[in-house]
Amino acid sequence: MGLFKNLQSEIEERDKREGISPAELLDLPENLRRLMNRINRKEEQTAQEAAAHMKLPVEEVQVMLDTLIKESYLDRELRDEEWVYRIRFAQKRGAQIPLGLWSALDSKTRPKPEGE
Repeated sequence: MGLFKNLQSEIEERDKREGISPAELLDLPENLRRLMNRINRKEEQTAQEAAAHMKLPVEEVQVMLDTLIKESYLDRELRDEEWVYRIRFAQKRGAQIPLGLWSALDSKTRPKPEGE
């Protein structure tokens, strides 16, 4: 597989796990928005920390966290036998890359056969 096909695959994979934009945060239901704002302010939170701050049962907060994970709005990391959650913000989309760019670059960088 060529270098540019690898890059294209990586770009496509990143698009699949996009995250949430600040504008989309405003569209979340109130309870999810409060949770996301809490995580954002602290940079990361456990379910227990978020539940204590929000004065909600841990089980209820865990359901909300699972919903946000499913939507790819949060990342989680197992640390000291406890999940820690962080917001995954979407990257700002740049200009669209012309479809023929990869093939043009691939043909320019591919070694020429001997005798040419």
